[in-house]
Amino acid sequence: MEATSLLSSSSKTHFIFHLKTSSSLRKYSQFVNFGAQNRHVSSSLVTCSAFAVQETLEKSRDSVTTTSSKHNIMPKIDKSGRFCSPRAARELALLIVYGACLEGSDPIRLFEKRVNFRREPSYEFDKASLLEYNHMSFGGPPVTTDTVEEADELLHNDERESAIEEEVLSAPPKLVYSKLLLRFTRKLLVAVMDKWDSHVRVIDKVAPPNWKDQPSGRILELSILHLAMSEIAVLGTRHQIVINEAVDLAKRFCDGAAPRIINGCLRTFLKDLEGTGTTEASEVKEEVPVEV
Repeated sequence: MEATSLLSSSSKTHFIFHLKTSSSLRKYSQFVNFGAQNRHVSSSLVTCSAFAVQETLEKSRDSVTTTSSKHNIMPKIDKSGRFCSPRAARELALLIVYGACLEGSDPIRLFEKRVNFRREPSYEFDKASLLEYNHMSFGGPPVTTDTVEEADELLHNDERESAIEEEVLSAPPKLVYSKLLLRFTRKLLVAVMDKWDSHVRVIDKVAPPNWKDQPSGRILELSILHLAMSEIAVLGTRHQIVINEAVDLAKRFCDGAAPRIINGCLRTFLKDLEGTGTTEASEVKEEVPVEV
């Protein structure tokens, strides 16, 4: 059955899930490629120096190497060739919550259907794309170039990164994520659903007016807030870790001032939470067990 409305018409952030059976997960690929949405390249009539352009190109080429070096302590890929870092689980959880909002469905049910969905017999997934996928690829201001050739190269790099992102995020989760991460993702989604109504009221208090007035245009930002608040309140993950991860997700998938606003909203939420002493789980010293 097709899902009906995805948000309420209220001017507040009271957008809700309509718990109906979601439509075929073939539609899932319609929204998986929501990254790199704030990266733009302009050519001709520019004043940027050649050195700055070259620096940008080098950063783009070296992004995978840089990411690997940052994950020396916590491996990105386990022995089975699947993601094993908590960042990947949070990205997957965000994707599921975002998709559930779009479809008007239950995120846990959507997650389970996504995990158990039978892929086409001819489908093949290139696991090498997991090594090239960059969890820390953030957008930024428009990039200017001196020549059309430089602009074309930047566009080519951006398109390649987007293609890798689409392939990874739309692939069957069992081929991409370790069993530990899939369990962690489900825990996040259960926590989100358990705390959804109460956190909607919190977001009404801490979110800026323009987010509350136009919730349908802030689905990603509000989903990040729900995920982070639920992980702190229910799973008890250290708030410093959760806030940093939420800000990074906002940098990666959202536009404008979203990272700064999400940081402020979560710190206000944390202050109120500590004041009422309602944290449901004690803090943990480690995030997620890692398969090595």
